[in-house]
Amino acid sequence: MRTGKHEKAWSDFADWCRARGLRALPAHPWTVAAYARWCEVRHRFPVILRRIRVIARVHLLECAPAPDRHPTVTRTLRMLEVRSRTRDTRAALFPADEAATGAAGSTGKAPRRVVRGRRRERPLRGAPRLVSRRPK
Repeated sequence: MRTGKHEKAWSDFADWCRARGLRALPAHPWTVAAYARWCEVRHRFPVILRRIRVIARVHLLECAPAPDRHPTVTRTLRMLEVRSRTRDTRAALFPADEAATGAAGSTGKAPRRVVRGRRRERPLRGAPRLVSRRPK
């Protein structure tokens, strides 16, 4: 049924879900989007895309709805793709000389950028929002 890289990608996702108390099959689209974000620092975009496709394939083989078509997942993948394309053009968090010396300039505060006329996309949370249940 699953062989080689497919089985490795699926077992990595299942282990990731198990460690966080989430269901791997059927996976909620939020879970798949959060997994893609978790993979962002560990893998390049083509590898992340392959892993999401493996997850969708396993869902289809098990007659469960594939979560990769959900708007949350597609928006997350689009964001990861853009970030991977612009990885080399983005500035470092701290300049190399400042990171080495620990100096933060004369005031210690970075200037704020004002962005107008452009709607910011809200980033996905790294963990689900905790909601209290109503007593029955």
